[in-house]
Amino acid sequence: MNDFKNIYGQDLAIEILKSAISKQQLAPAYLFSGPEGVGRKKTAKVFINAIFDKNLDNEFIKKKIESNNHPDLLWVEPSYVVQGKSISQGKARLENISMKSPPQIRLNQIKDIIEFLGKKPFESDRSIVIIEDIERINESASNALLKTLEDTNTGLFILITQRPEKLLSTIRSRCQTVPFIRLNDKDVNQIIHELEVLHDKDEIPNEKIKELINFSHGSPGKYLINLQSWLGISNSLRQKLKFKLNNKIELLKLAKEITDELNIEQQLWLIDFEQNINWERERNSDLVNKLEELRKQLLNYVQPRLAWEVTLLEINLTV
Repeated sequence: MNDFKNIYGQDLAIEILKSAISKQQLAPAYLFSGPEGVGRKKTAKVFINAIFDKNLDNEFIKKKIESNNHPDLLWVEPSYVVQGKSISQGKARLENISMKSPPQIRLNQIKDIIEFLGKKPFESDRSIVIIEDIERINESASNALLKTLEDTNTGLFILITQRPEKLLSTIRSRCQTVPFIRLNDKDVNQIIHELEVLHDKDEIPNEKIKELINFSHGSPGKYLINLQSWLGISNSLRQKLKFKLNNKIELLKLAKEITDELNIEQQLWLIDFEQNINWERERNSDLVNKLEELRKQLLNYVQPRLAWEVTLLEINLTV
């Protein structure tokens, strides 16, 4: 179980899982509960590897788990429906598919789980199902999952969530909770250093890196997302985002440049980031509130360029 050593800051979670393995007392279902980007999915894969590979010396098994290609492992994530077909949120991100409604865990996915668990495991003693972002489950799927949790004999569930309170209490009661916490600055910096994340220090000033780390709120995974989001903004636009603009024409030009260059997800990230750093610097609640109103408009499908123009003119500075 040496791979658990590569997980930082989650001592209680690791203790619970290592104890279950060493005592051979696995619960039928686990609820991995905690913030995004603090190691929940990584820990789940280490845990699964310890279950499947009792000697922990089979690199082939580990690779199959890493690639979600193990025959006794089913990884489920929220999905969209596109032209009658289900598409996972991961695939939608990769293919840059923009949807009007959030993804869900749907009834057809629970039916797939039931079918998966109805088959004998191929290589292991048991089959394992991971459901990511389980708080996004819809009502019919939730009821079906509850029945599946009650009836399963050979399967093991790992439900991953940021919002356990969104789940039916009867689902929570059938799971052993494994709590994950935000990491301290030392652990975050250690992980970032070990990852040697892909950024050019000459391209991103140290001050900006610190802002990105602070915006991650103890989540190395979120830091990587923040870093990628910042690098996704052109250098030209980044420079304009540094300064206040008092000229109306320049503000309107900036609104056009933001909406021409950034998709909606990138615009929403930029709003979050600017809210965070402006609050840290100035505690300007008026600015934060105006940016929050901009976010609501974008989520309600107001024409983005118009929404940015109005907001920039109202606050009379760049965001």
